[in-house]
Amino acid sequence: MENPIHTHLSHEVEDFTTWKQHFDEGAALREKHGIKIHGVYQAHDNPNMVTVHGELAHPDSLNNFMADPDGMPSMQRAGVKGRPDMKMMRKHS
Repeated sequence: MENPIHTHLSHEVEDFTTWKQHFDEGAALREKHGIKIHGVYQAHDNPNMVTVHGELAHPDSLNNFMADPDGMPSMQRAGVKGRPDMKMMRKHS
């Protein structure tokens, strides 16, 4: 079996508590697109700088989520500032 694709998405949000509520409400949408979340992190020096570690069922899962009519608008409602810095990688050791 091929190693799964892991993602790290980092972005600043207006307010972590508000963002987290919207993030939690988006679980079904992420599941629909084959995205599993392994952890949510806040920067130690800025609680509104968030990194989400996830795993994708397919390389297109994240793009399909972002293109979903409920994907990007929900991120905007959650207070995401700007475009996320996204890294996709495979674990080898």
